[in-house]
Amino acid sequence: MNTALILLIILFLLMFIVGGKLGLRSFFTLIFNFISLILMTILISINFSPIKITLIFCTIISIITLFYINGINKKSLSALISVLIVVVLTLLITYKIGSNAKIQGFGNEHAEDLAFLSLYINIDFSKIIFCEILIGLLGAIIDVSISISSSLYEIHKNNKFISKYNLFMSGMNIGSDILGSMTNTLFFAYIAGFMTLIIYFNELNYSLTSILNSKVFCTEIFQSLCGGIGVILIIPITSFVTSEILNSNFVIKFSRKINL
Repeated sequence: MNTALILLIILFLLMFIVGGKLGLRSFFTLIFNFISLILMTILISINFSPIKITLIFCTIISIITLFYINGINKKSLSALISVLIVVVLTLLITYKIGSNAKIQGFGNEHAEDLAFLSLYINIDFSKIIFCEILIGLLGAIIDVSISISSSLYEIHKNNKFISKYNLFMSGMNIGSDILGSMTNTLFFAYIAGFMTLIIYFNELNYSLTSILNSKVFCTEIFQSLCGGIGVILIIPITSFVTSEILNSNFVIKFSRKINL
């Protein structure tokens, strides 16, 4: 039996045993997201706009992940709106910086791998790097956003008279506790993929200056810093959006009609 299939079965069993029905939903959401990323890659490879396609699939993945796992309710709606705002803001903040940094494409270290491949693929790699950033960021900000919105939802549920400001500040306090661990998670996730290349650099006797100025190293650092920006932004935005939605008369009336 294929090793990947065995690991997939183990993952399925563990998620079912530990999480029950919610664990099953999470597993099927994971499979859906995997298929979505493959489809997104195919569409980009046949010359659809990388940025537009990534934004569309970020929206689809966020909707399925939040509403299918957590249900259609005000906390999921708050998290979805916050995630989409942060995705767009992160793209706007990093796009110009990344374009000027010239970190897209391949470095000298990839020359041997590219020797037998065609370079005439007609894809703009200056945009691909931002697609990678947004997809790498998405899981982290969804996690942070739903954590904050769920906490604020419970606070509001137990104290209907809490003000928007106090609810917002509660979200900021909750987010500050999450911030440190989540930025570390993003950093190590990106750097872990770079460990093999560090060993390769060491064997070739690269100097520290050469490593710090190599394109592949700068790309990993750039992605981890952009991820950190997104995680920071999601905290105040989720706190604000959730406090507004939970205290909005229009949303309260609308949610009663559709049983949110």
